[in-house]
Amino acid sequence: MILYAQSTGTHATNSANWTPIPGLTLTLPEGAKDLVLVILNVPNPYATGHDFPGGAFGISVDGSVQAPIAVFTYDTSTPQSSGRKPTTLVVGVQLTQKPQNVQGMWQNVRSSTVIIDSPATLSVIVA
Repeated sequence: MILYAQSTGTHATNSANWTPIPGLTLTLPEGAKDLVLVILNVPNPYATGHDFPGGAFGISVDGSVQAPIAVFTYDTSTPQSSGRKPTTLVVGVQLTQKPQNVQGMWQNVRSSTVIIDSPATLSVIVA
């Protein structure tokens, strides 16, 4: 079984705290400690700012951001252009005896603004 969600439109965050990415929420089925793969794919994000801007992406399970996370930053303190930084994160999540809420999450790096203006996806592969 594959579960899938896709964002639409343009979204931005300048939050220093983990914030849900609009449209990227799924519910995991209950299971007997089976491991599933959760994949967050953000193909064209970029960030603006004046202190090596960047963005961080995570996957939250029932409100708790899992390790690992994915981060991108620019190589200069004030980039001349906001080049795209494709980012994909894969996390293994163990199913439990109750459904679990999974969300794609993001936050800024060093007070920048992170922008998504093309579809991002959250996928779950249940074997």
